[in-house]
Amino acid sequence: MISLQELAMDFMHRNDKNFYANDIRFNLFIYGHPIYPESIWYSDKDDKIYLHCNCGEFDGDLDIDSLSKENQKILSDIFKANI
Repeated sequence: MISLQELAMDFMHRNDKNFYANDIRFNLFIYGHPIYPESIWYSDKDDKIYLHCNCGEFDGDLDIDSLSKENQKILSDIFKANI
């Protein structure tokens, strides 16, 4: 089974890292609030993959490994559908 990290790296290598530029719209749910990821990026310094989100409830970066299992499944499905 391919890991979320591997799916994310494949996605980033094959697509623009901006979800909107790829016409990909989706949301994750954090404490019941919909969070809309704008882009995905890799930090060499941290050796981690982050989602950049900007909406009324949250503006910042989320480590994809810190997401709930439900949100990781949503993200995994998005990556699989777009690589």
